Amino acid sequence: MTDGIINILARLAILTVVILFFPFTGYTQTYTPESLHTGPYWSPDGNNIAFSAAYGAGGYNIYTVNLWTRDTRQVTNHPANDLYPSWAPNGRNIAFYSDRENTIGPFPPDTVVYNVRGLYETYARDGYRPSWSPDGRTIVAHFRGEKGNYEIYTMNRRGLNREPLTDNMATDVHPKFSPDGSKIVFVSDRDHQAEIYVMDADGSNQTRLTHSSSFDLDPVWSPDGTQIAFISNRLGHFDIFLMEADGSNIRRLTNNPSFDISPVWSPDGERILFSSNREGFFDLFVVNKDGSELRQLTSTESHEYYGSWSPDGYRIAYMSTERGEPHVYVMRANGSRQRQLTR
Repeated sequence: MTDGIINILARLAILTVVILFFPFTGYTQTYTPESLHTGPYWSPDGNNIAFSAAYGAGGYNIYTVNLWTRDTRQVTNHPANDLYPSWAPNGRNIAFYSDRENTIGPFPPDTVVYNVRGLYETYARDGYRPSWSPDGRTIVAHFRGEKGNYEIYTMNRRGLNREPLTDNMATDVHPKFSPDGSKIVFVSDRDHQAEIYVMDADGSNQTRLTHSSSFDLDPVWSPDGTQIAFISNRLGHFDIFLMEADGSNIRRLTNNPSFDISPVWSPDGERILFSSNREGFFDLFVVNKDGSELRQLTSTESHEYYGSWSPDGYRIAYMSTERGEPHVYVMRANGSRQRQLTR
């Protein structure tokens, strides 16, 4: 039932992984956005945020914006679409997907977007970002393999020497390294339903963690690697769930007849940031890992999504449609001092 997950994951083009090396030769300029951004992604030092945007008549390119000066730099300049930037641990490299021509297999997937009962990728977390190993030597990502399905591959930090970790007729997507680099969590429909799996970093010991007749998606490691947050509609509507890294002790963290999506752990592992449309529009919320002290951080007649903690946990970057077109915003972790970064 590969169609099941492809229906869940369909529509945005993600293509080949390209690695960009810093320092870059971009330039500073003021932009008027005319299309959606994807992002944001913090630099390891917490001073810059990478995102993807389309300005004017051009396609998507990678940009960075400085947290303090708001200077925006264009990092890539290509007629193709460059999407989903992921900063390397060293702060000098960025991996991203691009639809620029690629003649070396595996070939990029066609269209991949969340589409579950009205849940669209626009307001879900960027599950497509290439994932760096903690030592910055290896990247894991998913591609369309020779058989036409999606498989998971590793590659070196230059995007070369790609090796498949999965090999079946199912759809295997959204891989992420564990904090210590020893494991990779991912989503697969190999057992006829979108479920969460884990495997060793070399592809061995592939193990199914969730077992339900509904959709279990969007797995995210806790900072210490002992727990995984994810979303599931196993109880009727999408809520945030937690489980141990071995799949045991699954418990529901939120309970609301709305879409609670996009869980992101705080750097100290004590709180989880997520996006929910429980107030009509998507807003950002935070909750303790035991489900206590649920707090709404944003409240506007617009959508706030793609929440991302700064490396020190003091700030949160996010996307907002408050000005019509999406922009990158930043606020303190308690929701105060919300300000627009991109122009």
